[in-house]
Amino acid sequence: MIAAQGGATEATDVAIVLLTFPDLMVSLLLGGGLAATLVPAFRRSPRGEDAALFIRAMLWIGGGFVLLAIVLGLAAPLVLGLLAPGLSEGVRAANIPSFLVMLLALPLSALSGVVVAFLNAHGRFAVGAGGTLFFNGMVIVCVALAGKGSIAFAIAVGVAVGALLRLTVQGVDAWPVFGRVGLANAPRMAGLLKQFAGTFSFVTVLVALSPISRAISSFHDAGALSLFNYASKLVDLPMGVLIGAIGTVLLPRIAGDFETGGYGGARPALLVALKAVVWASVAIVVPAVFFPDVLVGLAFFGAAFTPVQTSLLADLVTIAFLSLPFQAALSIYGTAFAAAGAMRPLLKVALLMLLATLMFSPLALAQTGVRGVMAVYVGVYVIGAVAMARQAAAVARFGSGLTERVLGGARMSLLWPVLAAAAIALVGDSISTEFWTRAGWAAAAFAGFAVVAAGCNPGLWRQLMSRGKEGAR
Repeated sequence: MIAAQGGATEATDVAIVLLTFPDLMVSLLLGGGLAATLVPAFRRSPRGEDAALFIRAMLWIGGGFVLLAIVLGLAAPLVLGLLAPGLSEGVRAANIPSFLVMLLALPLSALSGVVVAFLNAHGRFAVGAGGTLFFNGMVIVCVALAGKGSIAFAIAVGVAVGALLRLTVQGVDAWPVFGRVGLANAPRMAGLLKQFAGTFSFVTVLVALSPISRAISSFHDAGALSLFNYASKLVDLPMGVLIGAIGTVLLPRIAGDFETGGYGGARPALLVALKAVVWASVAIVVPAVFFPDVLVGLAFFGAAFTPVQTSLLADLVTIAFLSLPFQAALSIYGTAFAAAGAMRPLLKVALLMLLATLMFSPLALAQTGVRGVMAVYVGVYVIGAVAMARQAAAVARFGSGLTERVLGGARMSLLWPVLAAAAIALVGDSISTEFWTRAGWAAAAFAGFAVVAAGCNPGLWRQLMSRGKEGAR
């Protein structure tokens, strides 16, 4: 919608900052650490005591984010300068009122994270995950009504109202499992905050990588921030819909397995989760790399891009999707390490990824422009995933051989579905030029991967579903 209304300009750069800022701040400060801390605590607490913990968490987190919104509002010019340093001073000053309106969504989004953790702990995944649809729907309505002239303010209003709508819908879904409040034996927030602090740095860095890279891209030229964001958001779609769903369903199971069986008990669930997300993400990556023009055409149909911007966006999409398997693996590893309480490896990997981004992204921008920044973004995820796999064997005692088991042996190797999908995609890419024909070849490549993968791992889907059902109990 933003691309269709404004293409890739300074105006869309500001609009994207406003659209993503509330969930960005919540993810930076809470992120996966909130779920990894609260979901096991909710599951351990008897009915009534979990409701008391829920109320305490809502008060602590809601109050904290109200104070944060006030501080950010007072420092609005400075914050906008940090989020998009390449924008002109006049553009930033003109959009401060929109930024202030958008800040209303900050505490609402944080409270939504608590409600989703409560829902997930009770096996109610649908509305928690689907709340984003209400949020995005309200933003789309506001942008459509406003037109091109006031897109930034329309997004700010849509974000604030959408966050309220999302919280309301999720709260209604939580009510049926909200028992009589029992304060006597409910977990204290002090202990949970100590556990949460361990996951904070890792999750914060993962969330920060995209906005840091995006901010560096803003120095390239007007609209570069938008194009980087458009490409990375296309990767976020399968990460949130497919990979995130797998992680959400399996988190309660991994936490429960670790409590009962330690590292050895949690290893089977971790292995199933890793294999599922890596294979699923590679199935998406192969057609995405061969047919980025199809993804750009489907996602940004009618967008006001110049031919140069369209070509650049397709290149960025190709590069960005290479990060998907590594992002997926890091997400699952982070969940498992948090459930196990192994915080030091998370901190080491987080610092390594952050330093690599800050060191190499400016150099890449100077040499190859925004394409280089995206390449560094992908490379940092590769480094992080490899480092985390080594930490899992050497430090966290999940055992050796996880990577080999995920990739499969000679008969069940990931290589076979990759070769099948790549062969289909290569033929389609070489003989097709019409948009829908190329889209059909992309779908055929995905289907080819799925068929061969099912033959190599006939029981993987059954294992995944059985573990998800056990985790929801």
